[in-house]
Amino acid sequence: MLGITAAVSDVLNSQLVATYLHGSLAMGSYYRPKSDVDLLVVIGDSLSDPEWRHLATRLLDAFDERPTTGGLELSVVHRHDVERFEHPLPYESHFSEEWAEDIRRGGVGPRGRDPDLAAHCTATRSHGIALTGDAPTTVLGPVPHEAFVESILDDLRWITVEGGIHESPFYGVLNSCRVLQVLAEGPGILPSKEEGGRWALDELPSEHRTVIDQALECYRSAAAVSAEHRRTHGHEWDHAALRALSAYTTKTAFPGAHR
Repeated sequence: MLGITAAVSDVLNSQLVATYLHGSLAMGSYYRPKSDVDLLVVIGDSLSDPEWRHLATRLLDAFDERPTTGGLELSVVHRHDVERFEHPLPYESHFSEEWAEDIRRGGVGPRGRDPDLAAHCTATRSHGIALTGDAPTTVLGPVPHEAFVESILDDLRWITVEGGIHESPFYGVLNSCRVLQVLAEGPGILPSKEEGGRWALDELPSEHRTVIDQALECYRSAAAVSAEHRRTHGHEWDHAALRALSAYTTKTAFPGAHR
């Protein structure tokens, strides 16, 4: 973490407004073998292409030297964009495991607009930790609840409608659970994956309990896993049970979806 924060501060220098930790580590539900480190970086002005390349290579070094299986996800946004939130939010740069090889070949990562930032900014305002700069609610403006819901439904669509729950089972199960909790309980609810799973054990039909219990067990486990088995925890999953939970979630969250 110190290496990442130092890289951001060294490269962005006077342009850096704040660096925020959000996600599972900030919410007290970080599990070393699987969880990512999630950061939101706010800048005051644009950087040159060489500066973006410098930042990308420093982040790649920190990613390569990380002592965990989990990855790093970091987005850089402009202060003027987050002060008055619009959806999807523009971003200046993004680093994640998905873009590591592109940066290794000389790229700088993507730029554009990201619907996921509505969820990230909501989480940062609610549970974020300032590693540098002012408190999140001082720098980040409110995110409309409708934008937050649209953001989490966009990820849920991959999990359910597009079948991602079979590719990444415990992630898909627990994210389905926490989205269902948000839809059921409304604004102001921002559960972690673990909290969503616990809620679902009480609130969802009993036929889904076994696969939710398995997802919670895998997520909480401190057992070391290889990068190859990170998404499944090396377990065999009951794909009929995953399909049943996916169908239930789709019916609840996307009542008009074709299955």
